[in-house]
Amino acid sequence: MVTPPTVTFDSGQLREPLRTPVAPVPTADLHNLQQGQIALFIEGSPQPILLEGQREYFLGREAQEQQNPDVNFGQQGGREKGVSRRHASLRVDRRQLLLMDLGSSNGTQLNGSPLVAHEPVRLENGDEIRLGKLAFKVHFNL
Repeated sequence: MVTPPTVTFDSGQLREPLRTPVAPVPTADLHNLQQGQIALFIEGSPQPILLEGQREYFLGREAQEQQNPDVNFGQQGGREKGVSRRHASLRVDRRQLLLMDLGSSNGTQLNGSPLVAHEPVRLENGDEIRLGKLAFKVHFNL
């Protein structure tokens, strides 16, 4: 069984998981998420980003003059795909996961529908999220 790399947090900094060309993670691994884990399966990336241990995660790309987001999509072509520096957030609220666009330049979509900025929406396992043109699916066990 392939175990996705774990992203750990030290003082709010994200350590990027290793990226190696491998086959996509088997569907069975989606059912092996531990309590409190969130997995982001990015289109074109062989391994998911695994999140755990925080109540809120800021999604975006690196910025020289600002603090980097919790999930930095720079290595996935975030800048070229229209991901803002602070694009969106994922927030754990009890046993549900909420997505909110933070007023990004290129918008956020959930399953093909654009979100209204600063209005959180509830996510379901397997939902597709687009930040600009960067697409990923989210799976979680809360």
